[in-house]
Amino acid sequence: MKDLQIIEKVLITEGRIITREQLGLYLKKYKDKNKKISSLITKGLLVKLKRGTYYISKIGSLGYTSISNYILANTIGKHSFVSFEGALKHHGLYDQALKKYRSISLKQYLNKILEGTTYEYINVKEERYFGFNLEKVDGGDAKIATKERALLDILEYKRSINTVSLVLEKLIEYGNQINIQLLVKYALHYSQTTMKVLGLLLDIAHIDSKGLEKHIKRNSTSRMLNTSDMFSNRWRLYYNSILEKQEI
Repeated sequence: MKDLQIIEKVLITEGRIITREQLGLYLKKYKDKNKKISSLITKGLLVKLKRGTYYISKIGSLGYTSISNYILANTIGKHSFVSFEGALKHHGLYDQALKKYRSISLKQYLNKILEGTTYEYINVKEERYFGFNLEKVDGGDAKIATKERALLDILEYKRSINTVSLVLEKLIEYGNQINIQLLVKYALHYSQTTMKVLGLLLDIAHIDSKGLEKHIKRNSTSRMLNTSDMFSNRWRLYYNSILEKQEI
């Protein structure tokens, strides 16, 4: 059987994600199944997601079914959940196309690029592995962060003037859809800098921040970014004045 015929048969029966054991059922005539699998990978018909798990590539006119980016992210990183902009997109708070899906993980997984989309993983300790649910997505279920967790991850791990502005924009536009009590509860597990930045953003968005303020350490100051030029005495934080232009 030709390679494309093998892949087409696997695709129709098993879908685009397949284990080595499943694949072996279609390679019974080959004495060295590992060698054949390596050949399929070399030819670009298969992509190795992780040990023992593969992904069928888009090959020319070969028919294929769509696999959710969220399911792919979970498959590459078994002990992970999608967060950041990817989670916001799932919850309807982000409408731009994504070329990168970032996940929070209990283990360090290598980044993968599949069909132009990057899957990135940020390793955290067990006490920071929370704030996600099993969500229905196209083709199945996937572990995805809550809105509140996603916003905090952006502030903690990808902080820049653009990402801070993005979080402020979401607080202003979707404040009634965000559970502020849960947001504050989650924030207590993050750095003081992230807590202070969040407090400032809540103030700018005219959202009650008293629940967070009492947890701020006032014996030290923090800096939102290296370029921060304004100081908030309430939050003991240097921040960028451009944020105030986003105020309602």
